[in-house]
Parts: sequence; structure tokens; C-alpha cells
Amino acid sequence: MAEENPNARLLAFSDGVVAVAITLLVLDIRLPEGFGQYSDPQLWAALVALWPRMLAYLLSFYVIANFWFSHRSKFNHIVKTDGRLMWINMLFLLTIGLVPFTTNIIAESGGTLATILYAATMVISGLSLAGIWEYASAQGLIDPKITKEERREHLQATLLTSLVFAVSIPLSVVHADTAKYFWIALWPAGIALRWWARYRWNKDHPGVPYPKRMHGREGDEDSE
Repeated sequence: MAEENPNARLLAFSDGVVAVAITLLVLDIRLPEGFGQYSDPQLWAALVALWPRMLAYLLSFYVIANFWFSHRSKFNHIVKTDGRLMWINMLFLLTIGLVPFTTNIIAESGGTLATILYAATMVISGLSLAGIWEYASAQGLIDPKITKEERREHLQATLLTSLVFAVSIPLSVVHADTAKYFWIALWPAGIALRWWARYRWNKDHPGVPYPKRMHGREGDEDSE
């Protein structure tokens, strides 16, 4: 009989929380009551009016998905769990559970305070996820076969999300819309970070192929 994954229950619970959070995101995208009686031009106008909610939904879905990819990837390498690690994981899930709430706020009010609340939630989510990895690494809970380059890439990829949202907080004080546009930097910054990781690997390990499990974003690797 195959040995049970010691993290199985923690992962199942975490996956459930993430799934519920993503589901709750779409529930706030609603047409006005009585839209079934609208003419086509009225329905189109009502749909266009939903675009701030749709943008907020797409952004939150993308960020939560990336956090889930990262969480899954980290626990592919975390072979043991203790009580403190579970509590750090609970902090991460607490912030994920807040995302539908902050998404609703920023969709309704795109002002400075709403932008700060949304960005701060994402910063804490990313830091708590990075905390999971750092604590597991410090306590010897990670597979010893994981190289220092892999450990560094896991940490940097997670901190990058927190960094982008953290920088947007002071920007939102100056201009809230500028801060929101800055969030687009998540995508090119992720690409740049992966390119840098590959460059450093080739420089430090000339002639050695870049490890398959380090290819692409953290969520692209095969489950172990």
C-alpha cells in the first residue's frame, strides 16, 4: 500500500478554501433585477456597466490561481508538516478568503482606500505564502534533494507578487488608477524573473541543462 502523503489533509483543506474563494468572486457579477425585460440596447448597456467588476474578477482570479500554483508547487517539496507550518498556512488561507470581499470593494469603489485595501490583502497573501516556504526550509521540512537555486526561485517568485502590490500602495495615494495599471507589471515581471533564474543557472552550472522542475511558472511542473 502506498504511503499516505503527510500533507494530504492540509492540501485538501487548502484546495477547498481556494476553490470557494474563486467561486465567490463570480457571485458579485450580477445584472440588475428585471434584466430579462430589457431590449438589446439596454442589455448591452447593462453588460458594459459591469466591466469594472469583470476586470476585478479577472485580476483576482489570476492572482489566486498563481498563489494556488505556487502553494501546490511548494508542497510538492515540503515532505513534513508541523503545527507552526499549519498556522502559517492558515494565515495564507485567511487572506485568500478575504479576496472576494476586497474584490467587491475595488469593483464598487476604485478610490485610494479601496485600492490600498485590495493591494494590502495581496501583499499579506504573498508574504504568508513565502513564510510557509521560509519556515519549512529553516526547519528541515523540505526534501533535501531540492537545490539552493530551486529554493531561491520558489521564494523570489512568491515575493515578486507581494512586491508589485506593495509598490502600488504609495502609488495609489498619488493616483489610484495609476496603482491599478501598475498591477499589469505582474505578468512581465514574472517572465523577467524566470529568465533571470535560467540565466543564473546557466552561469553557475555551465553545460548542465536547466532542471525540468524549474521550467516556467511554479504551477507548470508535474506533480510528484
